[in-house]
Amino acid sequence: MGRDKAMMKGGVNRLLTIYSELGAQRIITLCGASSRIELFEGEVWPDPDEVTGPLELLKWCLTKIEGDIQIIPCDAFSLLETGADWLLKQANGVPVDSSKQRQPLMARISNRELINHEATTINGLFAKFPSLEEVEFSKQFSNFNTNSELVND
Repeated sequence: MGRDKAMMKGGVNRLLTIYSELGAQRIITLCGASSRIELFEGEVWPDPDEVTGPLELLKWCLTKIEGDIQIIPCDAFSLLETGADWLLKQANGVPVDSSKQRQPLMARISNRELINHEATTINGLFAKFPSLEEVEFSKQFSNFNTNSELVND
């Protein structure tokens, strides 16, 4: 994309506001390199040196964070408070977007026994999680990887 998705369309701070207003007890922003910590508000974690890639980062986080987890990627530009609230009310699952694609980077985790720690992909990590389908909010569960997707938003 050529741009920092964490800063686009209100960025991570917009997501922080949404979840704060919903009463989330703890919100952790994963910022990448430690040089990026100052770019974000609240509790911010840099990627550990020994971790390479998003799959390994998720596995690492799962060992460091207790309790239920709601994963939200920085490019959840369409996520609104209504969709975020709906996700928080789910037990376990991976939301399905309006294109019928599972979005594992928006997984809701409450039963860690369903996590496949041996997985070699993010989809595999959450393969045992049920799909969460809700037509009313499915458009909010899309993420964005190309400029053309942003134009169509």
